[in-house]
This record gives sequence, structure tokens and C-alpha cells, in this order.
Amino acid sequence: MAKTTKENTTQKSKIKLIQKPILKQRDVGSDIENSMVKFNFEDYSKVSYEDQTKLFNAIKSTFVQLREQSEYMEQQEFEAKYVDYLVELLDLAVTGNVSAMDYLCFMYKKGVDGAIPVNLTLAHKWGMLAIANGSKLSVDRLRMFITPVLEYVEDSDVDIGYMMDRYDVEDADAAYFVAQTFAGLYNPRMDITLLNMAREDPIPLESNFQKFMIEASKKRDEVLPDLLKYLK
Repeated sequence: MAKTTKENTTQKSKIKLIQKPILKQRDVGSDIENSMVKFNFEDYSKVSYEDQTKLFNAIKSTFVQLREQSEYMEQQEFEAKYVDYLVELLDLAVTGNVSAMDYLCFMYKKGVDGAIPVNLTLAHKWGMLAIANGSKLSVDRLRMFITPVLEYVEDSDVDIGYMMDRYDVEDADAAYFVAQTFAGLYNPRMDITLLNMAREDPIPLESNFQKFMIEASKKRDEVLPDLLKYLK
């Protein structure tokens, strides 16, 4: 006998949002091209999605090649080339390419010896922009910041099953939907926008991440009640 909608909703409401890791990293670059692709566009938003994907994969491949060849290059040459392609990636990200946003989050979180210092503030900003635009990878990259949001929703009176039915969310995507909804409310309060990110120095001299996170955590707490209102 088929389950009723009410029974399905009850079952879904028991689903846990928090998984560790939220998403296992996958290799999405197995078919990356071996050479850099050049596009003569100042605004990549005018480029088709297919060409944007091709360009992103080529940039990502070039970063890998540069790291592999770094021991055979002068330090200044390596740094200059890396920053050049970083700017290409930034140009792609600020016109709305989610893969580029997520990869910038990854790069600033890990850093690159001799080229890009670790900058957790920029990693956070790019990651939150990527999450707001549907990136599951960025949810995992920023899981320490996102997990309290998921815990807050789980401990609230939000019926997760009803939420999923209402917004047509698949079981496996419940956590991502909550994270994306949160990011859409949180980013404007932190002035995290593509326009502001376009004005950021790609290689800032310093970053007071602890001070930034105090403000970020404060804004997160302010947003949570509004998040519940939306999810209900």
C-alpha cells in the first residue's frame, strides 16, 4: 500500500541535515584540457555556459601545470604567471560563474606557496557567494561556519519534511537548500556581493580573519530567526 503524503512528510522530518563531511570531494576535472583557452571577452557573462565551463577547466588545468613546473621556473616568473591566471579566474567569478567562485574559495583557503598567501576572509566571502548560487562543494569547504546553521534548524520547530515538500527539495539536498537559503539572507548583511568582490585586491597584504569572523558570527546569529521564518 502506497504511503500517504502525511506519512512521507513525517518520514522526511526525521532526516538529519548534518553529515560529516557534508559532501565528499569529487574530482570534477578528469577531462580538463591541457592548454589554456583564450577568449577575447571583457565580460564573461556574455559567453555561453559551455564556453565558460571550457574556460574554467582550462584555467584550473593551467594552475595544475604551473605547480608541476614550478621547480623549473624562476620564482618571479612563477608568481607572475599564477597571479595572471588568478585574475582570469576572478574575471570569470565576478560575472557569476559558480565554479570559479568555489575554486577561489578553495585557493584562498589553501594558499599557494610563493604565489598566493592563505586568506581565509576571501575564502569565506567567495565560498558564501558560491553557496548562495547553489555550490554544494562550497558548503563542504565552509562546513565549520555552516554546521551551526544546520544545527539551529534541526533544533527548531521547522518541519523539515514539510519544508522539503513545499520547496520540492530532494532528500539528499535538504542541507544544501538550507545552506543556500541562509547564504541568500546572510550575504547582503555582510556586504558580500560580486561588485564588492570585484574591488578586492586579489593578493591583499594582510587579513584580520579573527576580527572578520566575530562580525560574521554575529550576523549569522541575526539572520537565523529570519531563516526559520522563510523555511516554515
